[in-house]
Amino acid sequence: MSINFVKVKRNINFGENPGERYVARLYRSQDISIERIATDISESTTIGYPDVIACLKAMEMHISKHILDGSAVKLGYLGSFIPQITAKSQESADLVDANTIKKVSCRFLPSATFKHSLEKCKFQETDLVVKGQVK
Repeated sequence: MSINFVKVKRNINFGENPGERYVARLYRSQDISIERIATDISESTTIGYPDVIACLKAMEMHISKHILDGSAVKLGYLGSFIPQITAKSQESADLVDANTIKKVSCRFLPSATFKHSLEKCKFQETDLVVKGQVK
C-alpha cells in the first residue's frame, strides 16, 4: 500500500525562500463508499453483505448521535471522533451563553497505533496531467 502524489508548481509568498516552488500534492484516486467497505468485509469474512451494511449504517447513526450529544467516540485502532466548539470570548462569565458559540465541528484524532502506521506509509509518484504539474 502507498499514498499517491503528484508534483505541482506553487507560488509561495512566505517563509525564507518565497517565489515559485514545486511541492508534492496528495492524489486521491477515488473515494471509497460505505457500500464498497461492506463488500470488502463480506468478501473477507463469513458475514453476508446485507448484515455488514446494516451494521455499518447503524454504526454511522450511533456515532453521529453520540457526537451530537457531546461525547467523543473511540474506534479502537482507528482513533477518536471528538466534538469541538469555537466560541466568542466575553468580558465576564455572566455574558457567556449558547449564543456565544459560533461553530461546532468534529475532529478526528488517529490512535497512537494508526498514527504510527501513517508515519511508516510509503509514497508513490503518480503520472497525471494536473494544472501546475511538472512534467
